[in-house]
Amino acid sequence: MQTIDDSLFQVSVDENGAKVDHLISVTDNYDYLGEEGTKEGTAIAFPVINHDNDWASKMPWTVVDKGDTRVSLTLIDTPESYKKFPYHFEVMTTYALEGNQVEITFFLKNSSHKEMPFSLGFVLPNNWPTEEGINKISLNNGKHEIDVASTDFKLNVEEDHVTAFIDEIKLEAESSKTFALNLTLK
Repeated sequence: MQTIDDSLFQVSVDENGAKVDHLISVTDNYDYLGEEGTKEGTAIAFPVINHDNDWASKMPWTVVDKGDTRVSLTLIDTPESYKKFPYHFEVMTTYALEGNQVEITFFLKNSSHKEMPFSLGFVLPNNWPTEEGINKISLNNGKHEIDVASTDFKLNVEEDHVTAFIDEIKLEAESSKTFALNLTLK
């Protein structure tokens, strides 16, 4: 478990799946992801948003950079993943605290000599009332609020979670791209 914090928030990131397990307000010790035992944590989906080919949530990630207010984890293809998804790739996810925001960036590199199709998703558990706007979803339980915003991801409210996803697109051979998502905590 990796923990980053500043004067406002503490974020705990699990190396298994690079998911956020705790998102705690330092001022009132409130965990935005729920109380212990009832929380789900976030989830990352890659290379395909389905349970059979979603290595991001099943494989251990490697911590490649760590500071007080940021942590970067990477997932690199393996011989096992290559059998089902025949591409060489690297996904690096960085969680960084900036004021009252958690900035989440996804750096995706296609190391193959061919174009790589993929989907990328981020799931945030939610049982709060929501309000949808352009490139933003606001979650508000009356006492705490989270704004999920991105111009890279399509945002969607599901029954018990918010998804930020990029449907199947293709990344050129030997190229990379960065995608960003912001959580503003109030």
